[in-house]
Amino acid sequence: MIHIRKLLLASTLLFSTAIIAQGTWTQVADHPSQWYAQASFSIGGKGYVCTGYNASQNTARLWEYDPAVDGWTEKATLPGGARQYASAFAIGDTGYVMCGWNNTTSTDYNDLWAYHPATDTWVQKASLPGPPRYAGVAFSINGIGYFGTGAANATWYNDLYAFDPTTNTWEQKTNFPGNGRRWAVGFAAEGKGYIGTGESSGIRYRDFYAYDPFTDTWQQRADLGSNNRRNGYAFVVDGHAYVGGGQDFTQNWNDFHRYDVNTDSWLPAATFPLAACKNGTCFSTGEEAFIVGGNGQAPVLSHAWRFSPDISTAMSEEESLALHVYPNPANDQLVVHGADRAALTIHDALGRSMQHGVLNAPVDVRSLPEGLYVLRLVGIDRSMALPFLVRR
Repeated sequence: MIHIRKLLLASTLLFSTAIIAQGTWTQVADHPSQWYAQASFSIGGKGYVCTGYNASQNTARLWEYDPAVDGWTEKATLPGGARQYASAFAIGDTGYVMCGWNNTTSTDYNDLWAYHPATDTWVQKASLPGPPRYAGVAFSINGIGYFGTGAANATWYNDLYAFDPTTNTWEQKTNFPGNGRRWAVGFAAEGKGYIGTGESSGIRYRDFYAYDPFTDTWQQRADLGSNNRRNGYAFVVDGHAYVGGGQDFTQNWNDFHRYDVNTDSWLPAATFPLAACKNGTCFSTGEEAFIVGGNGQAPVLSHAWRFSPDISTAMSEEESLALHVYPNPANDQLVVHGADRAALTIHDALGRSMQHGVLNAPVDVRSLPEGLYVLRLVGIDRSMALPFLVRR
């Protein structure tokens, strides 16, 4: 117990000057029609949304979104056929769409198509050497595309493949170490790929694993929050990965969390504005991310939302000296020195909201169990977070 407390205290001191990039959600121009189960990628600061299902039919159509004009333009249709739950990734100036399922024809796909925005054309590439499937995970690292997991015909996969566009070939890699699954999410950050959440045979997950392409090995990482989920979202903005939304049986989620690669921890980010956020698609232009469509509410949505991270991610030395909490570790109350009146929320180490209110007096923490917490303060011009420890 002493060693654990020392570790928690060291973590608190290390991040006592950090500010969590909570971010902001803003609604942008609606997608031209209502779809969910789409695939998407981003090239040259624009987003591309392809395929999907509207609760009655599948589509092979492709739309381009330009954030500069907040507008959508329809592009060349995917030649491989209408489908839902396809997967996509981008390498350089080319987008790739693969696999998926057409429920009206009972067809599962394992094909791969390359889209070139400069010419608005598609070219078929080497098919995935594994079984056809839908709802897999795709991402790219250093010019190589990766695809794994997914399901078909009541079989849930945990395999992983790498695609080299220069040779148009696939190579099977070390299997994903978690249970086979569909509807997981994935992203690439700092040279590694991450896969987590999802579902298999009625079981939802919140586990995460990191893949190192240089060693072809996996390492289990921190679980996402406290809610098992499928059909969520994952994107990377300014080098930071964000994961959230999804559903667990009848419960829908709209929470989001930012992953800290260095500490292997999830920190709370801005909650999605709607009551539910599931089963659509998302893409990132690097500086902002966008969520499009979904069926989180009735009817199927055409909404599109932009996520912008907070500009500041760290306090200056002067700010860190002026704003701090004490005593730290705390027992029964916590005093915030240097802060004006602000809305407050306390999150535990898993990102769960434990307490909220308005900062106008010492914060009562007697109901909090021992452990590491984050006090989030939201003022007029900024959002910040101060880690603290409860110890008795």
